[in-house]
Amino acid sequence: MASRATIEIEAEPDQKAQEPGASLDFEIRSIGRSLPRTDAPEGWAKKVNRAREGRVWVGYFHVWEATPDGRRVRRKKEKTLGPATRPRHEALEELSEYIAEYTGKLARQGEAITTFAELWKAYCAVKSGQWSKKTRENLKCLFAKHVLPQIGSQRIRELTLTPLQLLLNGLADARFSKSAVGQIRTYVKSCFEYAVDEDLIPKNPARKLVMPKVRKKPCERFLSVDEFRALLSHASPREHLILRILAVCGLRPAEVLVLRVEDFEGSQLRIDEALKERQAGEDRIGDTKTDESDSFVPVPPDLAREIEVWIAGHPHRQDPRAFLFPSSSGTAFSVANYLNRQLKPLAELAGVPHVTHQAFRRTSSTYIQSYATVKDMQRHLRHTDPHTTLKHYAKVIPESLRAAVAALDARITGAPAPE
Repeated sequence: MASRATIEIEAEPDQKAQEPGASLDFEIRSIGRSLPRTDAPEGWAKKVNRAREGRVWVGYFHVWEATPDGRRVRRKKEKTLGPATRPRHEALEELSEYIAEYTGKLARQGEAITTFAELWKAYCAVKSGQWSKKTRENLKCLFAKHVLPQIGSQRIRELTLTPLQLLLNGLADARFSKSAVGQIRTYVKSCFEYAVDEDLIPKNPARKLVMPKVRKKPCERFLSVDEFRALLSHASPREHLILRILAVCGLRPAEVLVLRVEDFEGSQLRIDEALKERQAGEDRIGDTKTDESDSFVPVPPDLAREIEVWIAGHPHRQDPRAFLFPSSSGTAFSVANYLNRQLKPLAELAGVPHVTHQAFRRTSSTYIQSYATVKDMQRHLRHTDPHTTLKHYAKVIPESLRAAVAALDARITGAPAPE
Protein backbone atom coordinates (compact mmCIF):
# COMPACT_ATOMS: atom_id res chain seq x y z
CA MET A 1 0.00 0.00 0.00
CA ALA A 2 1.19 3.52 -0.69
CA SER A 3 2.40 5.64 2.18
CA ARG A 4 0.31 8.66 3.09
CA ALA A 5 1.23 12.32 3.28
CA THR A 6 4.28 13.40 5.24
CA ILE A 7 4.57 16.10 7.88
CA GLU A 8 7.59 18.41 7.74
CA ILE A 9 9.09 20.12 10.79
CA GLU A 10 12.18 22.23 10.30
CA ALA A 11 15.10 21.19 12.50
CA GLU A 12 15.94 23.45 15.42
CA PRO A 13 19.17 25.36 14.71
CA ASP A 14 20.61 24.76 18.17
CA GLN A 15 20.36 20.99 18.15
CA LYS A 16 23.61 19.43 19.33
CA ALA A 17 25.48 16.86 17.32
CA GLN A 18 25.71 13.38 18.72
CA GLU A 19 29.17 12.23 19.61
CA PRO A 20 30.26 9.43 17.24
CA GLY A 21 29.84 6.11 18.95
CA ALA A 22 27.89 7.58 21.89
CA SER A 23 24.92 5.33 21.21
CA LEU A 24 24.26 2.20 19.22
CA ASP A 25 20.47 2.47 19.28
CA PHE A 26 19.06 1.35 15.95
CA GLU A 27 17.41 4.74 15.34
CA ILE A 28 15.87 5.32 11.97
CA ARG A 29 15.85 9.09 12.29
CA SER A 30 19.44 9.21 13.58
CA ILE A 31 21.04 8.35 10.24
CA GLY A 32 23.44 11.19 9.48
CA ARG A 33 25.16 13.94 11.41
CA SER A 34 23.73 16.13 14.18
CA LEU A 35 20.57 14.11 14.58
CA PRO A 36 18.69 13.86 17.89
CA ARG A 37 17.51 10.68 19.57
CA THR A 38 14.00 9.32 19.18
CA ASP A 39 11.74 7.56 21.66
CA ALA A 40 10.44 5.12 19.05
CA PRO A 41 13.31 4.41 16.64
CA GLU A 42 11.57 1.48 14.97
CA GLY A 43 8.19 3.14 14.64
CA TRP A 44 4.83 2.44 16.24
CA ALA A 45 1.36 1.43 15.14
CA LYS A 46 -2.18 2.21 16.23
CA LYS A 47 -5.71 1.52 15.04
CA VAL A 48 -7.34 4.35 13.07
CA ASN A 49 -10.84 4.76 11.61
CA ARG A 50 -10.76 5.65 7.91
CA ALA A 51 -13.80 6.75 5.96
CA ARG A 52 -13.18 4.50 2.98
CA GLU A 53 -11.15 1.68 4.50
CA GLY A 54 -12.79 1.33 7.90
CA ARG A 55 -10.74 0.56 10.99
CA VAL A 56 -7.11 -0.14 10.00
CA TRP A 57 -3.63 -0.38 11.47
CA VAL A 58 -1.50 2.69 10.69
CA GLY A 59 2.24 2.70 11.31
CA TYR A 60 4.29 5.83 12.07
CA PHE A 61 7.99 6.66 12.20
CA HIS A 62 10.28 9.69 11.94
CA VAL A 63 13.23 10.35 9.68
CA TRP A 64 15.47 13.32 9.04
CA GLU A 65 16.05 14.25 5.41
CA ALA A 66 17.92 16.94 3.53
CA THR A 67 15.92 19.36 1.39
CA PRO A 68 17.17 20.71 -1.98
CA ASP A 69 18.11 24.02 -0.32
CA GLY A 70 20.37 22.26 2.21
CA ARG A 71 18.07 22.40 5.23
CA ARG A 72 17.32 19.36 7.38
CA VAL A 73 13.70 18.62 8.13
CA ARG A 74 12.12 16.06 10.40
CA ARG A 75 9.47 14.14 8.53
CA LYS A 76 6.81 12.01 10.11
CA LYS A 77 5.92 9.12 7.86
CA GLU A 78 2.86 6.97 8.05
CA LYS A 79 1.99 3.73 6.37
CA THR A 80 -1.37 1.94 6.22
CA LEU A 81 -0.77 -1.64 7.36
CA GLY A 82 -4.09 -3.35 6.64
CA PRO A 83 -7.30 -4.04 8.55
CA ALA A 84 -7.32 -3.74 12.33
CA THR A 85 -8.46 -7.36 12.59
CA ARG A 86 -4.96 -8.62 11.78
CA PRO A 87 -2.62 -9.29 14.75
CA ARG A 88 -0.56 -6.36 15.99
CA HIS A 89 2.73 -8.22 15.55
CA GLU A 90 1.99 -8.77 11.84
CA ALA A 91 1.32 -5.07 11.36
CA LEU A 92 4.58 -4.19 13.14
CA GLU A 93 6.52 -6.69 11.03
CA GLU A 94 5.19 -5.07 7.85
CA LEU A 95 6.07 -1.65 9.24
CA SER A 96 9.60 -2.83 10.05
CA GLU A 97 10.06 -4.06 6.47
CA TYR A 98 8.78 -0.77 5.10
CA ILE A 99 11.10 1.24 7.36
CA ALA A 100 14.07 -0.89 6.28
CA GLU A 101 13.19 -0.31 2.63
CA TYR A 102 12.69 3.41 3.15
CA THR A 103 15.87 3.95 5.15
CA GLY A 104 17.76 1.92 2.57
CA LYS A 105 16.76 4.51 0.02
CA LEU A 106 17.98 7.25 2.34
CA ALA A 107 21.27 5.44 2.76
CA ARG A 108 21.72 5.21 -0.99
CA GLN A 109 21.54 8.98 -1.20
CA GLY A 110 24.81 8.91 0.74
CA GLU A 111 25.03 12.64 1.32
CA ALA A 112 24.81 12.33 5.13
CA ILE A 113 26.90 9.20 5.65
CA THR A 114 30.55 10.10 5.94
CA THR A 115 31.83 8.60 9.20
CA PHE A 116 31.84 4.97 10.34
CA ALA A 117 29.39 5.81 13.17
CA GLU A 118 26.90 7.12 10.60
CA LEU A 119 27.48 4.13 8.36
CA TRP A 120 26.93 1.74 11.26
CA LYS A 121 23.62 3.39 12.16
CA ALA A 122 22.42 3.18 8.56
CA TYR A 123 23.55 -0.45 8.29
CA CYS A 124 21.76 -1.38 11.54
CA ALA A 125 18.58 0.39 10.48
CA VAL A 126 18.45 -1.69 7.31
CA LYS A 127 19.74 -5.02 8.62
CA SER A 128 18.56 -5.26 12.23
CA GLY A 129 15.15 -6.57 11.19
CA GLN A 130 16.89 -9.78 10.10
CA TRP A 131 18.75 -10.26 13.41
CA SER A 132 17.56 -12.09 16.49
CA LYS A 133 16.96 -10.13 19.67
CA LYS A 134 20.12 -11.58 21.21
CA THR A 135 22.23 -10.57 18.19
CA ARG A 136 20.92 -7.00 18.35
CA GLU A 137 21.74 -6.81 22.06
CA ASN A 138 25.24 -8.23 21.60
CA LEU A 139 26.10 -5.93 18.70
CA LYS A 140 24.72 -2.87 20.47
CA CYS A 141 26.94 -3.54 23.47
CA LEU A 142 30.08 -4.57 21.56
CA PHE A 143 30.10 -1.72 19.05
CA ALA A 144 29.07 0.99 21.52
CA LYS A 145 31.85 0.08 23.96
CA HIS A 146 34.69 -1.22 21.81
CA VAL A 147 34.31 -0.21 18.15
CA LEU A 148 32.66 3.18 17.78
CA PRO A 149 34.86 4.91 20.38
CA GLN A 150 37.89 3.81 18.32
CA ILE A 151 36.83 4.34 14.70
CA GLY A 152 33.36 5.90 14.87
CA SER A 153 34.55 9.43 14.05
CA GLN A 154 36.77 8.38 11.15
CA ARG A 155 35.59 9.03 7.61
CA ILE A 156 34.69 5.82 5.80
CA ARG A 157 36.50 6.85 2.62
CA GLU A 158 39.73 7.29 4.59
CA LEU A 159 39.58 4.09 6.64
CA THR A 160 42.04 1.41 5.59
CA LEU A 161 42.77 -2.15 6.64
CA THR A 162 45.45 -1.12 9.17
CA PRO A 163 43.31 0.63 11.82
CA LEU A 164 40.65 -2.06 11.50
CA GLN A 165 43.16 -4.86 12.03
CA LEU A 166 44.77 -2.99 14.94
CA LEU A 167 41.33 -2.70 16.53
CA LEU A 168 40.85 -6.49 16.41
CA ASN A 169 44.41 -7.12 17.60
CA GLY A 170 43.86 -4.82 20.57
CA LEU A 171 40.71 -6.68 21.58
CA ALA A 172 42.54 -9.99 21.32
CA ASP A 173 45.42 -8.68 23.45
CA ALA A 174 42.87 -7.52 26.03
CA ARG A 175 41.72 -11.15 26.16
CA PHE A 176 38.23 -10.61 24.85
CA SER A 177 36.50 -13.86 24.02
CA LYS A 178 36.99 -15.44 20.63
CA SER A 179 33.27 -15.14 19.90
CA ALA A 180 33.22 -11.40 20.69
CA VAL A 181 36.25 -10.64 18.49
CA GLY A 182 34.87 -12.85 15.72
CA GLN A 183 31.49 -11.16 15.83
CA ILE A 184 33.07 -7.70 15.56
CA ARG A 185 35.18 -8.86 12.59
CA THR A 186 32.14 -10.34 10.82
CA TYR A 187 29.92 -7.29 11.17
CA VAL A 188 32.63 -4.72 10.42
CA LYS A 189 33.27 -6.54 7.13
CA SER A 190 29.56 -6.78 6.43
CA CYS A 191 29.03 -3.11 7.24
CA PHE A 192 31.67 -2.02 4.74
CA GLU A 193 30.30 -4.45 2.16
CA TYR A 194 26.95 -2.72 2.58
CA ALA A 195 28.70 0.63 1.97
CA VAL A 196 30.18 -0.72 -1.27
CA ASP A 197 26.78 -1.97 -2.41
CA GLU A 198 25.31 1.47 -1.74
CA ASP A 199 28.11 3.18 -3.72
CA LEU A 200 29.31 5.04 -0.62
CA ILE A 201 32.89 3.76 -0.99
CA PRO A 202 34.67 2.19 -3.98
CA LYS A 203 36.02 -0.91 -2.17
CA ASN A 204 35.77 -2.74 1.14
CA PRO A 205 38.78 -1.93 3.37
CA ALA A 206 37.86 -4.82 5.71
CA ARG A 207 37.87 -7.46 2.96
CA LYS A 208 41.20 -8.95 4.15
CA LEU A 209 40.56 -8.47 7.86
CA VAL A 210 41.93 -11.57 9.59
CA MET A 211 40.99 -13.13 12.90
CA PRO A 212 43.81 -12.63 15.43
CA LYS A 213 44.85 -15.33 17.86
CA VAL A 214 42.75 -14.97 20.98
CA ARG A 215 44.33 -16.17 24.19
CA LYS A 216 41.88 -17.85 26.48
CA LYS A 217 41.26 -16.17 29.78
CA PRO A 218 42.40 -18.22 32.76
CA CYS A 219 39.24 -19.76 34.14
CA GLU A 220 40.39 -22.27 36.76
CA ARG A 221 39.83 -20.12 39.83
CA PHE A 222 37.87 -21.73 42.64
CA LEU A 223 37.88 -21.13 46.37
CA SER A 224 39.59 -23.31 48.90
CA VAL A 225 37.59 -24.46 51.90
CA ASP A 226 39.52 -22.01 54.11
CA GLU A 227 38.86 -19.11 51.71
CA PHE A 228 35.16 -19.85 51.58
CA ARG A 229 34.87 -20.10 55.35
CA ALA A 230 36.77 -16.81 55.66
CA LEU A 231 34.16 -15.15 53.45
CA LEU A 232 31.35 -16.61 55.53
CA SER A 233 32.95 -15.42 58.78
CA HIS A 234 32.93 -11.80 57.55
CA ALA A 235 29.59 -11.89 55.73
CA SER A 236 26.36 -10.19 56.78
CA PRO A 237 23.31 -12.47 57.11
CA ARG A 238 22.21 -11.76 53.55
CA GLU A 239 25.63 -12.37 51.99
CA HIS A 240 26.16 -15.42 54.23
CA LEU A 241 23.02 -17.00 52.82
CA ILE A 242 23.67 -15.99 49.21
CA LEU A 243 27.23 -17.37 49.36
CA ARG A 244 25.97 -20.70 50.65
CA ILE A 245 23.37 -20.94 47.88
CA LEU A 246 25.95 -20.02 45.23
CA ALA A 247 28.56 -22.55 46.35
CA VAL A 248 26.43 -25.34 47.80
CA CYS A 249 23.51 -25.31 45.36
CA GLY A 250 25.63 -24.36 42.33
CA LEU A 251 23.30 -21.61 41.13
CA ARG A 252 24.29 -18.90 38.70
CA PRO A 253 24.21 -15.35 40.14
CA ALA A 254 21.53 -14.36 37.62
CA GLU A 255 19.35 -17.08 39.15
CA VAL A 256 20.08 -16.38 42.82
CA LEU A 257 19.35 -12.66 42.59
CA VAL A 258 15.81 -13.22 41.26
CA LEU A 259 14.79 -15.98 43.67
CA ARG A 260 11.40 -15.24 45.16
CA VAL A 261 9.87 -16.15 48.52
CA GLU A 262 7.67 -18.77 46.87
CA ASP A 263 10.66 -20.45 45.20
CA PHE A 264 11.75 -21.98 48.50
CA GLU A 265 9.90 -25.26 49.01
CA GLY A 266 11.47 -26.55 52.19
CA SER A 267 13.94 -29.08 50.86
CA GLN A 268 14.43 -27.55 47.42
CA LEU A 269 14.57 -24.31 45.43
CA ARG A 270 12.61 -23.81 42.24
CA ILE A 271 14.69 -22.21 39.47
CA ASP A 272 12.52 -20.85 36.67
CA GLU A 273 13.75 -17.28 36.13
CA ALA A 274 17.01 -15.48 35.44
CA LEU A 275 18.17 -11.88 35.32
CA LYS A 276 18.87 -10.39 31.89
CA GLU A 277 21.58 -7.78 32.39
CA ARG A 278 21.12 -6.08 29.04
CA GLN A 279 17.36 -5.72 29.27
CA ALA A 280 15.22 -3.15 31.03
CA GLY A 281 11.75 -2.94 32.45
CA GLU A 282 9.64 -6.08 32.27
CA ASP A 283 12.21 -7.78 30.04
CA ARG A 284 14.86 -7.58 32.77
CA ILE A 285 13.69 -10.90 34.22
CA GLY A 286 13.19 -13.76 31.81
CA ASP A 287 13.79 -17.41 31.13
CA THR A 288 16.72 -19.40 32.47
CA LYS A 289 19.82 -19.95 30.36
CA THR A 290 18.73 -23.37 29.05
CA ASP A 291 15.74 -25.68 29.31
CA GLU A 292 17.75 -27.86 31.69
CA SER A 293 18.39 -24.85 33.95
CA ASP A 294 14.65 -24.56 34.54
CA SER A 295 14.50 -27.09 37.34
CA PHE A 296 14.69 -27.75 41.09
CA VAL A 297 17.84 -27.86 43.20
CA PRO A 298 18.12 -29.66 46.54
CA VAL A 299 18.68 -27.69 49.74
CA PRO A 300 20.46 -29.49 52.60
CA PRO A 301 18.73 -29.32 56.01
CA ASP A 302 21.07 -26.81 57.68
CA LEU A 303 20.87 -24.43 54.72
CA ALA A 304 17.08 -24.85 54.63
CA ARG A 305 16.90 -23.73 58.26
CA GLU A 306 18.94 -20.62 57.45
CA ILE A 307 16.58 -19.79 54.56
CA GLU A 308 13.57 -20.24 56.84
CA VAL A 309 15.06 -17.80 59.37
CA TRP A 310 15.76 -15.31 56.61
CA ILE A 311 12.20 -15.50 55.26
CA ALA A 312 10.77 -15.14 58.77
CA GLY A 313 12.50 -11.75 59.03
CA HIS A 314 11.74 -10.70 55.44
CA PRO A 315 9.74 -7.43 55.34
CA HIS A 316 7.57 -8.77 52.50
CA ARG A 317 7.32 -12.41 53.54
CA GLN A 318 3.55 -12.39 52.99
CA ASP A 319 4.07 -11.67 49.29
CA PRO A 320 5.05 -14.93 47.58
CA ARG A 321 6.38 -13.00 44.55
CA ALA A 322 8.70 -10.78 46.60
CA PHE A 323 12.38 -11.16 45.83
CA LEU A 324 14.21 -13.21 48.42
CA PHE A 325 17.22 -10.84 48.28
CA PRO A 326 15.88 -7.45 47.14
CA SER A 327 17.92 -4.31 46.74
CA SER A 328 17.11 -1.26 48.87
CA SER A 329 14.52 -0.23 46.27
CA GLY A 330 12.83 -3.64 46.33
CA THR A 331 14.04 -4.66 42.88
CA ALA A 332 16.51 -7.36 41.91
CA PHE A 333 20.23 -6.56 42.16
CA SER A 334 22.23 -6.24 38.97
CA VAL A 335 24.70 -9.12 38.69
CA ALA A 336 27.63 -6.77 38.08
CA ASN A 337 26.58 -4.35 40.83
CA TYR A 338 26.20 -7.12 43.37
CA LEU A 339 29.70 -8.42 42.58
CA ASN A 340 31.35 -5.00 42.67
CA ARG A 341 29.45 -3.46 45.59
CA GLN A 342 28.89 -6.47 47.85
CA LEU A 343 31.08 -9.49 47.12
CA LYS A 344 34.36 -7.79 46.20
CA PRO A 345 34.43 -5.53 49.30
CA LEU A 346 33.58 -8.60 51.40
CA ALA A 347 36.39 -10.58 49.75
CA GLU A 348 38.86 -7.74 50.37
CA LEU A 349 37.84 -7.64 54.03
CA ALA A 350 38.28 -11.42 54.33
CA GLY A 351 41.61 -11.40 52.46
CA VAL A 352 40.36 -13.57 49.58
CA PRO A 353 41.73 -12.45 46.18
CA HIS A 354 40.29 -12.76 42.66
CA VAL A 355 36.68 -13.39 43.62
CA THR A 356 34.26 -13.69 40.71
CA HIS A 357 30.77 -15.08 40.36
CA GLN A 358 32.15 -17.99 38.35
CA ALA A 359 34.51 -18.90 41.19
CA PHE A 360 31.57 -19.94 43.39
CA ARG A 361 29.96 -22.18 40.79
CA ARG A 362 33.38 -23.65 40.02
CA THR A 363 33.91 -24.25 43.74
CA SER A 364 30.65 -26.13 43.85
CA SER A 365 31.54 -28.34 40.89
CA THR A 366 35.09 -28.96 42.17
CA TYR A 367 34.19 -30.27 45.60
CA ILE A 368 30.98 -32.12 44.80
CA GLN A 369 32.99 -34.52 42.62
CA SER A 370 33.98 -36.34 45.80
CA TYR A 371 30.37 -37.21 46.59
CA ALA A 372 28.38 -37.29 43.34
CA THR A 373 28.14 -39.49 40.29
CA VAL A 374 28.57 -38.01 36.82
CA LYS A 375 24.80 -37.99 36.35
CA ASP A 376 24.32 -36.25 39.68
CA MET A 377 26.94 -33.62 38.81
CA GLN A 378 25.17 -32.92 35.54
CA ARG A 379 21.89 -32.65 37.42
CA HIS A 380 23.44 -30.46 40.13
CA LEU A 381 24.83 -27.90 37.67
CA ARG A 382 21.82 -28.28 35.33
CA HIS A 383 24.03 -28.52 32.28
CA THR A 384 22.70 -29.60 28.90
CA ASP A 385 23.72 -33.16 28.12
CA PRO A 386 23.70 -34.56 24.58
CA HIS A 387 22.60 -38.02 25.65
CA THR A 388 18.89 -38.57 25.23
CA THR A 389 18.49 -40.37 28.54
CA LEU A 390 19.91 -37.41 30.45
CA LYS A 391 18.41 -34.75 28.22
CA HIS A 392 14.92 -35.96 29.12
CA TYR A 393 15.78 -36.73 32.73
CA ALA A 394 12.74 -36.39 35.00
CA LYS A 395 12.77 -33.30 37.18
CA VAL A 396 12.86 -35.29 40.39
CA ILE A 397 15.86 -34.83 42.67
CA PRO A 398 17.46 -38.23 43.39
CA GLU A 399 18.42 -39.08 46.96
CA SER A 400 22.03 -39.57 45.89
CA LEU A 401 22.18 -35.92 44.78
CA ARG A 402 20.54 -34.72 47.99
CA ALA A 403 23.14 -36.62 49.99
CA ALA A 404 25.98 -35.24 47.84
CA VAL A 405 24.83 -31.62 48.27
CA ALA A 406 24.46 -32.08 52.03
CA ALA A 407 27.98 -33.52 52.23
CA LEU A 408 29.29 -30.60 50.15
CA ASP A 409 27.60 -28.11 52.47
CA ALA A 410 29.16 -29.79 55.51
CA ARG A 411 32.63 -29.71 53.94
CA ILE A 412 32.87 -26.14 52.74
CA THR A 413 30.78 -24.37 55.41
CA GLY A 414 31.35 -26.51 58.48
CA ALA A 415 27.62 -27.23 58.73
CA PRO A 416 26.54 -30.33 60.67
CA ALA A 417 27.44 -33.44 58.68
CA PRO A 418 24.51 -35.40 57.25
CA GLU A 419 23.63 -38.56 59.11
